[in-house]
Amino acid sequence: MTAAVGIDIGTSNTKVVRVQHGVSTVVISKPTPDRLDELLATVVTGLTAASKAGPVDVIGIASMAESGYPLGADGRALTPLLSWRDARDDTEIQAVAGRIGADALFSATGVRPGPKPALATWLWLRAQHPDTFAAMRHWAGVADAVHLALTGELRTDHTLAGRTLAYRLPAGGQPLTRTFDPEILTEVCLDPALLPRVGLPHDPPSRLRRHAAVPGLRPGTPVVVAGHDHQVAAWASGVRTVGQVADSVGTAEAMLHLVGGVSDRPSVRAHGMSVVRTTDGDTEALLAGTGSAGGFLQWLADRHTSGDVSALLADADEATLATDSWLLPYPSGRQCPDPDPKARFRTVGDPAHLGLAAIEALGYQAQWVLETQAQLAGRPLARLTLSGHPLRRTPLWPRIKATLADVPTTLTTADEPVATGAALLALQRAGLDDPRPLAADPVAPLPPEQARYHDRMPAFIASAHALRHGT
Repeated sequence: MTAAVGIDIGTSNTKVVRVQHGVSTVVISKPTPDRLDELLATVVTGLTAASKAGPVDVIGIASMAESGYPLGADGRALTPLLSWRDARDDTEIQAVAGRIGADALFSATGVRPGPKPALATWLWLRAQHPDTFAAMRHWAGVADAVHLALTGELRTDHTLAGRTLAYRLPAGGQPLTRTFDPEILTEVCLDPALLPRVGLPHDPPSRLRRHAAVPGLRPGTPVVVAGHDHQVAAWASGVRTVGQVADSVGTAEAMLHLVGGVSDRPSVRAHGMSVVRTTDGDTEALLAGTGSAGGFLQWLADRHTSGDVSALLADADEATLATDSWLLPYPSGRQCPDPDPKARFRTVGDPAHLGLAAIEALGYQAQWVLETQAQLAGRPLARLTLSGHPLRRTPLWPRIKATLADVPTTLTTADEPVATGAALLALQRAGLDDPRPLAADPVAPLPPEQARYHDRMPAFIASAHALRHGT
C-alpha cells in the first residue's frame, strides 16, 4: 500500500504527516524557524520519523506564499526568512506600479502591488541591502528551498509563482508557462535564470537525491512542490469545481472562490482580492482573505490572557451571541474588501465576552469577503467548505460562519489539511493514486433566533467604513 509524506511549512508552525491506508498521522508539528538551516533540520527530523513506520513512496511540500530566501553562490541563505508578515517599505514597488500602471500590472499577474509579493521584496533588497541583492545567485520560496535541498533542483509550483507579482497569468483558457516574466523582472534588474522553474500539474516529479541526508528514505523517491498552502487545503477538501468556495483558517484566513474565468481583473484589484489559477492549472478563482484570523485571537490573548487563547475563549456560549457590540478585527490593516492599510482594532459598544466578540468579528469580516466575491463572480454563494485547526478547536466559530453564510457548510475533519493535502496531491501527481477528498462534517447553523447576525452585518460593515474615514 502506498505511503506519502506531506510537509506544510506555515507561518507559525511546520507540520509533517504520513498518509497511508487513508489515514493521516501527524509526525511532527514545530514552530517554523526563520533560519533556512534550522528549517531543513526540522524537515529532515520529520521525514526521518515518518520513514520509521515503513517505506515512503512520495513526498509533497506545501508552504505559505510570498516568503523565501535569497541564496548565495554556495547555496546557503543570505538572510533569515523574508516573510509575507514582515513590515517592509513598499516605496519601490509602488514606483513600479506607477510606471506600469497598477491596473495593468494586476491584469498581467492577478496580484495587487504591495509589500507582500516577492517582487516587492526583491526591490526592497536592491534598494535597502544592495550587497545582499548583488550576492544573490538564486531566490527560493519556502517550499522551493526545501525541494532544492531534497532533490538538487530549484523548482516551484504555479500556485506559489502566481503570488510573486512576477509570474504572468494568462487569460482564462490559455495555458500557464514554466518561467517567470522577463519583462516584469526588468523592473528589478533580475535575471529569470535566478528564479525557480515553474512546475505545472502534469509535470513529472523530481527525485530525492542520494546526498539529501535523510535516513530511511530511498534515493529516487518522487518529491513534489504541492503549492500554496491555502490552495492545497482547498483541493484536499474537495473544492475543485466552479461555484465551490473554500475558507481555510490558520494564522491567516483565505477564501478561494472558484469562478472559472474573470473578465474584469481591475475590478477584483479594487476590492483587494487576487485572481489565481487553482491546483489543476486551468480553473480561475478569486482569492481573498485576511492576514490575521487565528493570529487575531493570539493578538488579543497576548494583551488580555497572558497569551492563552483557550483562556480568551473560555466560557463563551450561545447565550450572549449577536449582541449590539462587536470588534473591528484589524490589528494591522484590512486587506479586503475596501482595502485599508491603516485600519486598526477597535471595540464598538461593550462586548460581554471578549473572546466571543473576537470570533464573531472574524465571522463578520469573512462573510463580508464572501459576499463581495459572490458579487464579483455574478452568482450567489452555494456551498462553503471550511478547514483549519482553529475552527476545529473552537466549535462555535464554524457555527457562526455557517449561520452568516446561510448555505450548506462543512468542516474538514483532518488535523492537518494542508500537510495531508500535500501528501495526497503528491500521490496524484506522481501517478500513484487518485485520492478522495478529505472527510468533512456538516456544520449546523445556530438556532433561528440568532438570525440577528444578518441584521448586524450592515452595522459591522458601516463601522469598518467609518473607521477608514476616522469617524
